[in-house]
Amino acid sequence: MNNIVLQLQKNNNNSILNNNNFIFDETVGAIGNISYDNMTGVITISENGLYIIDWCVDMQATSGSPSVIFKLISDKGHEFDSNSPTKTGSMSGIAALNVDDAPINLSLVNLSNATVFFPNTIISKANLRIFSLNGNVSDNSRCFALDQFAHVLEQIVTIYQGASVSIFSNRLATVSGPINSLYKSPDAGSIPLLLLGDEPVAFNIDKIAILYFPDSVYDDSITYLNPPVPFPQNCDTDLIKNIHDYVAVNDNISITAGPTASASGDVHINEYGIIVLTDPTSTIFLMTPQLFSITVNEVVAGKSGEKPISVSTTV
Repeated sequence: MNNIVLQLQKNNNNSILNNNNFIFDETVGAIGNISYDNMTGVITISENGLYIIDWCVDMQATSGSPSVIFKLISDKGHEFDSNSPTKTGSMSGIAALNVDDAPINLSLVNLSNATVFFPNTIISKANLRIFSLNGNVSDNSRCFALDQFAHVLEQIVTIYQGASVSIFSNRLATVSGPINSLYKSPDAGSIPLLLLGDEPVAFNIDKIAILYFPDSVYDDSITYLNPPVPFPQNCDTDLIKNIHDYVAVNDNISITAGPTASASGDVHINEYGIIVLTDPTSTIFLMTPQLFSITVNEVVAGKSGEKPISVSTTV
């Protein structure tokens, strides 16, 4: 996860009505995938991760309430309280927020059942700070290409159920058989095993370089994941960015996946982590982090799409 920091400050003397958001009139600093709307008082965190949020408010008085209550509230149902029986002086609060379904909107709200007033004698009336804890709970620490492949496999085992497929790795010989299903442990996340054959053999999908369907036309209903914005620096980010930008749809390419597997054909799909080669009768899925070399072939004008795709192994 990239560094994310936001610091807000309230310098004006405007009071905060009951059930109203704090309006911080100065953004002291903002780094990363986070933003603040100084018209509504809403903070938007657009990247998953673990965040620490703290705030401090200097009050002069409240109208008709025995205490002061400020609550940090999200549009996902999170609520963090801070309160004080002292209506004149400083009050602070702190929250640890794990965001796993970004974007998320946050507001610091006055729930004192009264208007809160601020002193004229100091410049800064209130401050709020948010910062991310890198390396903590966050989907952005994952390998995006592996998540992409798992997402596509969920669709493939339904669309091509029972279809003949050949699996190529960059380590061992080819294995062929009918598509069976996926298996995930109850304690696992999104990455499954791929089961092949009527008496199924399970394959680790992070070792698969090529899936070749010799008798199956590509199904254009297949969807692909979009990477987070900004693209986090994960274990495979540079690999999949380089290949994605090096190859374009309609290119005719030749690839090798280690010493034993190779393929060629016209690019029909070019997504982060996966390239798809197609012809009128067959389909090849290429997992880009597993590829060893790529050649973009020169194609005679008007001839692209006329050559069949091919895949082969050498021992």
